[in-house]
Amino acid sequence: MLEAIKTAFSPQNDQKVLDPLKQLGNREIEILKSKGYDLDFLKQVMPQGGLNFDEEYVTYGNGYSRCVTVYHYTKNPTLFWLANLMNNPHTVATLDVSTDEKQKVIDQINRALDELNDRSDNERKATDRNKSAEEYLELAEYARKLTSNGEISKQVKVRVHVYGNTIQEVDERAQELIENLKGMDYRAVTYLHKTKRDWQSMFTMFDEQAEWFGNIKGQSLPSLNIGGGFPFHHQTLKDPGGTQYGETMTGGPFVWNATYKNSVRLSTNTLLLGMMGAGKSTVLKMIAEAHLAAGDFIWGFEKGKDFIPFLKEYNGIMVRLDGSDGMINPLEIFATRTYDEASSLYDDGSVKDLKINEAASYQTHLDKVVYQVQLVSPQLKGTMKAEFKTYLNRFYEEYGTVPRGFTSSNSRSNTETQVTGKDPEAYPTFKEFLDFLGQLELPGASQEKKNRKEEMESIVESLCETYGMIFDGHSTIRHLDQQQLVFFDIDSITGLDRGVQQCQMYMAMTLIWNQALIQGRRQRRLLKEKQMEEQDFKRFLAMIDECHNGATCSAVKSC
Repeated sequence: MLEAIKTAFSPQNDQKVLDPLKQLGNREIEILKSKGYDLDFLKQVMPQGGLNFDEEYVTYGNGYSRCVTVYHYTKNPTLFWLANLMNNPHTVATLDVSTDEKQKVIDQINRALDELNDRSDNERKATDRNKSAEEYLELAEYARKLTSNGEISKQVKVRVHVYGNTIQEVDERAQELIENLKGMDYRAVTYLHKTKRDWQSMFTMFDEQAEWFGNIKGQSLPSLNIGGGFPFHHQTLKDPGGTQYGETMTGGPFVWNATYKNSVRLSTNTLLLGMMGAGKSTVLKMIAEAHLAAGDFIWGFEKGKDFIPFLKEYNGIMVRLDGSDGMINPLEIFATRTYDEASSLYDDGSVKDLKINEAASYQTHLDKVVYQVQLVSPQLKGTMKAEFKTYLNRFYEEYGTVPRGFTSSNSRSNTETQVTGKDPEAYPTFKEFLDFLGQLELPGASQEKKNRKEEMESIVESLCETYGMIFDGHSTIRHLDQQQLVFFDIDSITGLDRGVQQCQMYMAMTLIWNQALIQGRRQRRLLKEKQMEEQDFKRFLAMIDECHNGATCSAVKSC
């Protein structure tokens, strides 16, 4: 404002007009307006409380600032390198750019090349000669780009105004900035007795600054480097239906939906990496909390006991895979298969309720049990494996769990019989299967077949005697498939036989995978029937905390 008034009035009126204790008269206001000054705008943007320029600082009514000017730039800048100079806390940075005169730059390069050529031949030390030769080649390549490849030389000047409430605070911040830039091969300094011009440079064009007395020129840089240093990038994430987890490093909101997909994020798989104690498990719990609030299903694995308080707070279930606190009967049949879409349509094309394919679920269950036993006892293979599955199917028929010929082609009417979702006590145990094998007679069978049956008895007996807490007994968790929040404890099976670890991990992964499929199909049918909107879609999330531990103990081919 004062500078504007100085230019508007004659010298003899300066003292009268510049009196800070008096308001401008109507005549002075009219003169300023006639010269194009927007007094209302100037009033809003002028420094409140005034300002004073010292040799090193600018003093405001509410603090101080100090200008740090970059006078040397690295030869090997990284992408977005200007952000390191201009995006710093407690600073206001300006970037002035102008185009150098091409011929003048080439003349300067020629003189520099002559000097470097002479130094590369006549320097006393070999290291100095080699350094001069390297600089000669770099400068010659730059000259070639200027003359042949259309490269344009730009003159650049970066000023960083560091502000604070006290001079000490400003000095500490400015010194920290200078040291950080030095570590990245930049050099910066505060020019004494230029505080006023540095402050005015924020509002003055670069070509006008060149006319100032004692102006220090900027540094010449290739335009390609300047383009790659774009400093005004801003990181933000705003997913539809997302939850705010915090801010990005540029201060933008981080609103993330872990299940959101678009043309770039083609899947919902997420991997969290970080040092110990960085908060990976905490982020997992934040994700789980957000999706529980939306009604989504969350099943997973945990090892470090971090999720126990979380599960208690949200009425979740912790399944210890060693059977010490609840168990899942390996012989309980879970619903793992549903009918396809074609068989789930009415004649008018509308969608039926999702229906469990009981026969397919039972067949999948038989394969799962055989594979689990094989993981614990690798000798179960070939003919013995096929016979084990046959005996197991016959056992279910004798026990009454499934009708006779349930999966045969001649008994299709029986395939609608419910064999899944019963009470845990309705299913047999391995001890009962062992008794069945002991009483099973094989009239007319070869001795080899009888020997294989005896070996099967030994395998099942080992499961019941050695790991009875894990494999022998009814499920203590009822209707597990209806639970919204379930986690399996990996730590409880650490140290057990590798086959047992793999068996339990396979069982848990199979349950999670099948639940995800069933829930997804059920929600998709509701969506197709237009009984729900897409934003009300209930999703299924599978989480693995400390996943490297899970991968170590679950090297299972089917997983």
